[in-house]
Amino acid sequence: MNKSASENFALLKIRVARNSLYAALFITFIKYIAAYFSGSLSVLSEMFHSGIDIVACTLTILSVKLSAKPPDEDHNYGHDKIENFVAIIQVLILFFLCAYILFEVVQRFTSVTQPEVVISYWTFGVILISIGIDINRTKALRKIAAQTRSKSLEADALHFSSDILSSVIVLIAMTLTYLDISIYADSIGAILVCGVIIFVGAKLFKRSLDALMDRVPSGLRQKIISVTKSLKNVEDIKSLRIRSTGNVIFIDMTIFISRLIPFSKVHDITEEVENKIREIIPHADIIIHSEPVETQNETINDKIRIIVNNEGFNCHDIFSHKIGKEIFTELHIEIDDTNNLHHAHEIVDKIESKIKNQIGIINNVKVHIDEPGDVVFETVDITLKSSDLIVMAKQILKEYKSVKSSDDFKIVSAGGKIRVSLNCTFINDLSFEQVHELVTMLESRIYLDVKAVYPHLSNVIIHSEPQSL
Repeated sequence: MNKSASENFALLKIRVARNSLYAALFITFIKYIAAYFSGSLSVLSEMFHSGIDIVACTLTILSVKLSAKPPDEDHNYGHDKIENFVAIIQVLILFFLCAYILFEVVQRFTSVTQPEVVISYWTFGVILISIGIDINRTKALRKIAAQTRSKSLEADALHFSSDILSSVIVLIAMTLTYLDISIYADSIGAILVCGVIIFVGAKLFKRSLDALMDRVPSGLRQKIISVTKSLKNVEDIKSLRIRSTGNVIFIDMTIFISRLIPFSKVHDITEEVENKIREIIPHADIIIHSEPVETQNETINDKIRIIVNNEGFNCHDIFSHKIGKEIFTELHIEIDDTNNLHHAHEIVDKIESKIKNQIGIINNVKVHIDEPGDVVFETVDITLKSSDLIVMAKQILKEYKSVKSSDDFKIVSAGGKIRVSLNCTFINDLSFEQVHELVTMLESRIYLDVKAVYPHLSNVIIHSEPQSL
């Protein structure tokens, strides 16, 4: 939620809480007058019930102002939980007043003479007026509490709604007393009002305590797990923590993603998870951490590549052959210091051991040591000075009928080594596999024949093209 929206919510909560305070002051005042002149214990309990709304609304205004403060270094998740503390304080005060009323009820029941209760039209009018005000305030408070997810406003709405029910009970008790149907109607009415207060207060106390203890809203955890696991590239969920503070729900999640997926793609996957969760919880504050994991879809060659990469090297041309019950693997590994054979051999030997240890079905590994392919060499183009080399290569290619033509020769010198690249056009009747085998053979043939004359020749690369091009 942005800052302006948060400030608007705070102003909205303060305004509705202030209006409720004015209503509570008026209702408590007129009930006090009615209780004083009538001597009714049920009306007195109602006066206490409304009187606590004054304290509740005052605490609500203070808590809303405090909770509106933005997060700081000491309160990283904000100050919204102060509203839950206020709600609990309100409930505890209600319980205390109920205990007082119940004590008075016991005193009346055990007394030899019952105190006189004088019910007048004025007393009935006070209760009816308070019911009308309570209905209006309950609607306003519930609307804003739902909109802003405010626990303290929800507590206020609960107070006013319980006032309605208790006022109706008092109204019935007053009627029975006024008609002289029962001398105990007033005391029984007070007991019922206390019962309503205790029942409603206990529910609010539990909800506020759950919020302070970071209890996960019912069903939310399973919804998040379900929508996250439904995404294609999420392998599993390692951990999920949820907490709510005011109108914001904080989600901290760690998901498993295949270790074969590149880091840039992993970022896209975590953003996709965030967007899916926000479809369920629009105002969620989400942090998603990803961890690489081995999956069942990995091939043997994938596993080999990961082992080599984890050692800090690149590899290519990985081939694994199943011979009977054994697997024989051969691959090329790029080593930085290929001039030092002993050092390169130590590196390769270590990697071979790790491959066999970590992939139990592989029992034989052969490694061809290559130069690093990602190094940019300081290179000199010597094509124009290498006409003899080009002629030799073309003579070799002419011996093969499958080769229709050759061109685009490029001969370069880098680090004292000569490298040759060229294009060859092949007849269309050849399959891809046949062309690949022929190219491999031609590269070796040119390399061996030309190297006898050019001892610094390092490698030959042929780019193949079909005749139609």
